[in-house]
Amino acid sequence: MFAAQQPTAAPGYANSAEPLPSLAQVMSGGTPSAIGKDDPIGTTASGIVRNIEAQQQHDIDTGAPKFFDNGQPMMQIVVHIATDQRDPMIPGDDGMRAVYVKGKNIGALRNASRRVARDMPHIGDRFTVTYSGNGEAKKRGWNPPKLYSYELQPNAAQLDQAMQEPAPATPQQQSPFPQQTAAQPAFPPAAPQVDERQIRQLAATGRSASEIAGFLGLTPAQVESALEPEF
Repeated sequence: MFAAQQPTAAPGYANSAEPLPSLAQVMSGGTPSAIGKDDPIGTTASGIVRNIEAQQQHDIDTGAPKFFDNGQPMMQIVVHIATDQRDPMIPGDDGMRAVYVKGKNIGALRNASRRVARDMPHIGDRFTVTYSGNGEAKKRGWNPPKLYSYELQPNAAQLDQAMQEPAPATPQQQSPFPQQTAAQPAFPPAAPQVDERQIRQLAATGRSASEIAGFLGLTPAQVESALEPEF
């Protein structure tokens, strides 16, 4: 009798959190590229963003993850867009295409996002990629890197929602110094002096008690008291 052998993970997927590809994905060869390797300069593809993620690049021949000389991983941005493209050679082609952005093209995508006040392409945005030319080969005999230009058209519904959201309230900053109040006088102001002689002179001109009080800074009661006849 032989003990049953436990199934082992496929090479390259051991200790990986990524699920194994399905049979349909293996048979279809994965998501087709929006612009093929044999397409000429000027080829354009456009569609609605359905997914965007950062991935580490892998060697085409060995499938091993790629690193820079300093040990940092070589990253790329993968944008999946729903297009009108249909390939009769792909059974059940739904038009989903992948755009791989790496190297200097990451800077071009960053600039395209900033032109429309985006930090990156968002799901629902219209995304257009154009094969615009070739760069310089790093080494003799190597293929020159392909250069792409990008254009984003933000999702109008998302922009309207962002415009309608109220701006967060700005907290009022407390002054580090205590607010000083006006100093109160040590003594109350002196009451105006009642000059009965002056009051009688003004009354003789026909002015009323209220007018005299306003003129001398007194109350009408003080003026009337000064005008009372003496017995």
